[in-house]
Amino acid sequence: MSTVRGVMSNVEARSIKGRLLLGLFLIILILASLIVIFPFFFSFTAGLKSSIEINKPGLNLWPPMPHWENYLDAWRRFNMPQMFWNTIVVAGGGVIAQLLISTLAAFFLSRLKPIGVNLMMALILVTMTVPRIAYIIPLYITIAKFPLFDLNLVNTYWGLWLPYAVNPFMILVLKSAFDGIPKDVYDAAQVDGASNARLFFQFTLPLSTSIMLVLGLLSFITLWGDFLLPLLVLRDPELQTISVRLYNLTRMFPINLHLAGSFIAMLPPLFAAIFLQRYMKGGLTF
Repeated sequence: MSTVRGVMSNVEARSIKGRLLLGLFLIILILASLIVIFPFFFSFTAGLKSSIEINKPGLNLWPPMPHWENYLDAWRRFNMPQMFWNTIVVAGGGVIAQLLISTLAAFFLSRLKPIGVNLMMALILVTMTVPRIAYIIPLYITIAKFPLFDLNLVNTYWGLWLPYAVNPFMILVLKSAFDGIPKDVYDAAQVDGASNARLFFQFTLPLSTSIMLVLGLLSFITLWGDFLLPLLVLRDPELQTISVRLYNLTRMFPINLHLAGSFIAMLPPLFAAIFLQRYMKGGLTF
């Protein structure tokens, strides 16, 4: 039986009760959309106000005289291109490191079936329950004096890429995705003499592109807005990410310019999510 948007059948939708339910669903979706869109709209309009208008009581969603020049001033005075580049390097390197380590670990757990795989999975799951703030001090000490090599990774991007490389959530999701690949695919490849490396690069990765894209996008959005670890590691203003640099510049510039810069900082992950949403649907379905 055909359905209306997967909610009810066409026959039910033509009834009075069905029309009322569809109208109720529509109202709920509109309200949910407004709740999601409102912070972005408020942040955008706040960047168009003067400092006096921002401090006025009430919402004041749209200023009487929008100051469009605030965004251009914020772009120039904050040196936004440099901050964007720093953040892209940090977030992009972190995503690449996470995908590399997580795919290898997931393939190892899913396909090679090592001894104690259940214990390994349990330990990975336990690490997800520990908040980062609980181990931020030993993590910083490790970065400041990297074991074995006695390297100081503070004020370097390696001090962020290495901690970012391990993502327990990504490992668990990819392991589940690799488990879903039909075993016949691997058996047929092994009959042709394929090694484990070939199974990984020529079969597992191409069949998992959609889920890897989703995880990479979610990771990019998370790392783009990461604040605490970059604040501790990156001391040089020329290396700082956009979240850290805007925080350090808060007291040096008017609040309206800071809000304009904050809205500009949200655009890259927002556009990435919009343009890649069709791939995200496929990945989540997978």
